Amino acid sequence: MGGLDAVYRALVDERRRIVLSLLREHHTVPLADLAESVAESEFDEDVAAISGEAVRDVYMSLYHTHVPLLEAADLVRYEQEDDVVVWTERSGERLSTARDRVDALLDDG
Repeated sequence: MGGLDAVYRALVDERRRIVLSLLREHHTVPLADLAESVAESEFDEDVAAISGEAVRDVYMSLYHTHVPLLEAADLVRYEQEDDVVVWTERSGERLSTARDRVDALLDDG
């Protein structure tokens, strides 16, 4: 499990923030569906208007880079057998702790 620095590192990238937002809403999402949703968000187009190659590139970046980084930060769990990414009980807790630390930096008190 990574520390809070791993959480902050995970949140730096917009693609990972999109993934977390989708998982927060749906809890368990097949990686292929995440790739399509991320591509829709990034291209601001319906997936039908996005090339299969572009969606595949998003899938590969999620699989090789973004999901492992999110998993190392203890923000998601990847279940390879089913090719799904899961929002865990710890996901919200880890994000809340990170938010609280940032809020404390901004607190005038």
